Amino acid sequence: MKSLLKAFLAVILFSSFSLLVGCEGMVKKEEYDKIKAQVEQLIKDKADLEKKIEELTAQIGTLTTENEQLKTQLAPQPSPAVEGTTPAPEGEIQAPEEAAPAQEGGEQAPAEPTPAPEEMPEQEPAD
Repeated sequence: MKSLLKAFLAVILFSSFSLLVGCEGMVKKEEYDKIKAQVEQLIKDKADLEKKIEELTAQIGTLTTENEQLKTQLAPQPSPAVEGTTPAPEGEIQAPEEAAPAQEGGEQAPAEPTPAPEEMPEQEPAD
């Protein structure tokens, strides 16, 4: 009877061990399937992102070309220089009196602009 008890005990232990290993294997399979699904999604996302990168790169090229065309259209057209004036150095603004041409007949342009009538000081009438 002792040998029958030992055999029964051995069968139960073996069954328990098999059951535990089987359950553990089931958990590992579920985990494996979950990770596999994540990897497949990442591969799909990678392909989508690569396609988007190609589209954006093409768009950059188009926008760069359009930008260059607009720059050439908006480039400052050289204006004809007024006789007797010299252009201001680049980066400097030339005052209007500096750009005004010299007056003919020996007349000098006024140094200061004439004030508006409301800005003129009142003068007493001469008797």
